Amino acid sequence: MNESVKYENAVRRLTVDDIIARERACGVFGPFSQQRWLARAPQHIKDHLSRARKFPGVYGASQGFGTMVGNPVYPPSSFTPITASATETNFWTPAIWTPIPANDMTAGKGYHVKCGGIFTSTGTQGLLTFTPRCGQSSTPSSNITLGASNVTAPPASLTSQAWYAEFTMTIRALGLAASGATGTGNGFAFVQGAAAATGIVYVMGGAVPTTIDNTAATGLIISLTISVASQSYTCQWCRLVSEN
Repeated sequence: MNESVKYENAVRRLTVDDIIARERACGVFGPFSQQRWLARAPQHIKDHLSRARKFPGVYGASQGFGTMVGNPVYPPSSFTPITASATETNFWTPAIWTPIPANDMTAGKGYHVKCGGIFTSTGTQGLLTFTPRCGQSSTPSSNITLGASNVTAPPASLTSQAWYAEFTMTIRALGLAASGATGTGNGFAFVQGAAAATGIVYVMGGAVPTTIDNTAATGLIISLTISVASQSYTCQWCRLVSEN
């Protein structure tokens, strides 16, 4: 008996259970496993799946769970600290760490960015301004502002204390022109206060830009402006998710 005949006989002796076991051993939920579970599914589930196959553009077209935009972001190290005086600076590069793909925006869609890190302030702490922007440029002014925060002094003379920020951008509508999407949003930043004191809150958002280009790759970014030198604000992580 040649090898091909031996192989064919061995395949014929495989049962469905054998094949499912091999699928699981490979770490996949293969077609035989899928068929096994579908066969055991309640009738109303089978009816839903049947209608979904018949009307794929309608059934389950918009799910209610959140999905990731780009990659889940937890950088291997902290980003470069912001120390510049009176210069608006991005905490990270949006094109790399918090990108939004071209044509991903739709009316009613929301994007949520979170970030945090540590700061060190001197006796002359100056004023802080947090600004959320939509865009991919490393130059903040080239991106579209979504509304800068209040301009407030943080606590003075602190070392390696925590700060945290988050912002939600929603898309109201898509225009006929490429750069015609309308968006808005709100968010906040917390800066830890001095000993026995509460933190300081910076509230962001409120702007309603109408020139967001949904046909080009963009991103969601938070920048910082420090009015004096010798301060240091480090972003240790950031994450962007699509809300729907």
